[in-house]
Amino acid sequence: MTSAIPTSEPQQTVRKQHLFFFRPGEATRSLPRWQFGLDQTGRCGATLTYPIADMPWRHYRTRRMEATLDASTTAAIFTEVASIPTTAPGECLSNDVLWSDSTEKCNGITRDRATGTLCLTLGISDEHGTFQTYFSMREDSPVLLGSVVHRVVTGLLAPYLGLYSIR
Repeated sequence: MTSAIPTSEPQQTVRKQHLFFFRPGEATRSLPRWQFGLDQTGRCGATLTYPIADMPWRHYRTRRMEATLDASTTAAIFTEVASIPTTAPGECLSNDVLWSDSTEKCNGITRDRATGTLCLTLGISDEHGTFQTYFSMREDSPVLLGSVVHRVVTGLLAPYLGLYSIR
């Protein structure tokens, strides 16, 4: 006679997602390039690259930062970014309406074809790196500037944004 061995309840598989937020740099305006990432546990970090006059971007200075966001802020950011294409579709730009401005050596600046405005890119990918949400927004978009993700990320990066100036 065999008896069943008690087992724990099967664990639910949680889809791991990663949020990506990128702003191209622009040396003519002394804007560093930054790439920010956030996972669902709240762990986040960014790499910032600072322009130096008369040098290609690959030789520029870089800084990295790491932080941990609380659960409610993390959830708000993921929810907001996932919903922007539905709530503000006119503000979301797909790759076919963008172009890569390569006037600066080793630096492609994502721009809106219609206006030439610098664009920031946001995305959420799954654990395999497949994007579930991916779009760009003009840097002067009221939806972007009023978003939680923009406020939180620029707040985290503020101490690093003015570290170097073009010389």
